[in-house]
Amino acid sequence: MLPDRLLLQTKTAPVFSAKIKHYGRVHQDLIRDKFRKEDKERGPPAMQRYKSRKEFEKELADMRQKFLELQQCRFEYQNVQKRYEQLLQSTPDAMVFVDRQARIVLTNAQLASLFGYTEEELAGRELESLIPERYRGGHREKVKQYFEHPQVRPMGTNLTIYGLRKDGSEFPADISLSPLETEGDIVAVGAVRDITERKKTEDERHRIMEKLADAEKLSALGRIAANVADEIRNPLTTVGGFARRLAKIADSEKEREYAEYIISEVTKLEVILHDVLAYSRTRSPLLEAQPLAGILDQAVTTLQERCRLQAVEVRTVYEHDAVVRVDKEQLREAVERIISNALDAMPSGGMLSVLADREILEGVPYVRVRIQDTGRGIPAEKIGKVFEPFFTPGGVRKGTGLGLPIAKNIVEEEGGMIRLESSETEGTTVTLLFPDIRKA
Repeated sequence: MLPDRLLLQTKTAPVFSAKIKHYGRVHQDLIRDKFRKEDKERGPPAMQRYKSRKEFEKELADMRQKFLELQQCRFEYQNVQKRYEQLLQSTPDAMVFVDRQARIVLTNAQLASLFGYTEEELAGRELESLIPERYRGGHREKVKQYFEHPQVRPMGTNLTIYGLRKDGSEFPADISLSPLETEGDIVAVGAVRDITERKKTEDERHRIMEKLADAEKLSALGRIAANVADEIRNPLTTVGGFARRLAKIADSEKEREYAEYIISEVTKLEVILHDVLAYSRTRSPLLEAQPLAGILDQAVTTLQERCRLQAVEVRTVYEHDAVVRVDKEQLREAVERIISNALDAMPSGGMLSVLADREILEGVPYVRVRIQDTGRGIPAEKIGKVFEPFFTPGGVRKGTGLGLPIAKNIVEEEGGMIRLESSETEGTTVTLLFPDIRKA
């Protein structure tokens, strides 16, 4: 309920205020008539005030009239109070009234619900109790400054303001301030809105804009890299060819060793060139319904010998009826690159698991492929960069840094999704999701 002193003093209810003042005068007259004493004695009490029965009845009628006016005044007071209460509770915003001491005078149900309190719990409470502790420093001084220069304005321009709920959770808020004048003083009125969803949308928009900017840069870089790769591929092939010839005709073991070293480095460069061209190449996938198990088996078989040499145990578990609409060769390449990346993390042995099953995501059925390794995982601060070209997390993982970005491009071009989870102590899982065409 709105405090009487606010209703009486606010300039927005002059009619109501006048009625209440009238009620006060009537009440004072009644008391004065009842308790007035004369200095002179006038005989028996009944004769002190009334000279006749007629005068007494007239006085009684006047008192009845005043009582009716009092009742009417009380009725109007209750109506105005009810209208203010309805107005306060019907506003869509959460409202809080605060005095100069930064103490809560009044709230509506929306604010109480937003912060997880009842209106009774909030009445008289320090405003700071609704603010996260890290923002409380200097808050009282800011309240003081507002009351010195009260005006309608947003709170915390260009800043993100957070509210603190009763359960300790926080939420971003948009707060508008306005002064409410009372007789001889003011209170500050705050309209509070939870902008969690709006902030999520803004953050997502900002993230997308950043990714678009990065994509434009990477696209330009990819075109440059592809042009450079084309320019140096032929000379590199020539160098490699002559190095192999020199290795065959070398006169000494030292010369043969040098030639083999050149061959090794040329091979590394050829792998890099191949990956750069693969990353920058525009693909036109031929999408057809394909049994997933066959594609996965081919990819695992291709790298089976490397697994044996690294003492990596391979485990495959498939739902053999899973069918996906993909380009068979391109998806096989993507899976091979992911497996190769996993083997890079297990140079001294481990477990490689290739699993295929189904997952329901937001009510939509997907075929899910998980490729798991037990090698050294990726640090948490670097996980967000694993799909960036030329990024390598360091440690035991190696390569050009293009394997996962190429795999991501292939999967997404074929209508799938890719995600990565990693723990430095438990290894890494790369998950591919494709629409389950059996349920389409």
